[in-house]
Amino acid sequence: MNSTLVSGAIQTRELSTPVGLLTIAASDQGIVSILFADQNIEETNAATGILATSSAKTQAPKLRVLKVLAPVDNPNPPSGTTPGTSSEAHLQQAIEQLQQYFAGTRQQFSLTLAPFGSPFQQQVWQALSIIPFAHSCSYGAIANHLHNPKAVRAVGAANGRNPIAIVVPCHRVIGANGSLTGYAGGLNRKLWLLDHEMQIAAQNQ
Repeated sequence: MNSTLVSGAIQTRELSTPVGLLTIAASDQGIVSILFADQNIEETNAATGILATSSAKTQAPKLRVLKVLAPVDNPNPPSGTTPGTSSEAHLQQAIEQLQQYFAGTRQQFSLTLAPFGSPFQQQVWQALSIIPFAHSCSYGAIANHLHNPKAVRAVGAANGRNPIAIVVPCHRVIGANGSLTGYAGGLNRKLWLLDHEMQIAAQNQ
């Protein structure tokens, strides 16, 4: 984990994880982004030892697939944060909760999020946030949840532009046929995250 870098009102921290380095950015309003520092999946494979690209699976693990997303009042409630919370406090909370997620002791994040995006993108990201741990759903299910069933392609585009990886779990969105489909961090990372959640859920049963 490197020292804090300052860029205007945004501060960033880096976190080493089993799927590579994450760069976390926050303002005083909340977490702005959580992105993989290295989007080159082949280089990341060599660095982390996760599955090689040539052997990547095309089907998602046997997770419970949701046909309909059930609405919740507040999918991302703050965790002891207030409007005056500093960016450094948001960063520290994100780091702690991500470490708990990878350790298998946290299944739901409780962070104040402040991503930049269009109103439609914000709606899609909000929908992503209510996909439960160790579950998956299709782009079509999200479009239906937004009462716009013809917007499947637009949902896919917004999903691909999700700036808050893992916490806003775009990795839980799969194709209608069960295929992994795309993922900004690479399909091998997506597969790792889904397998990780499935294993943790199985242990807790």
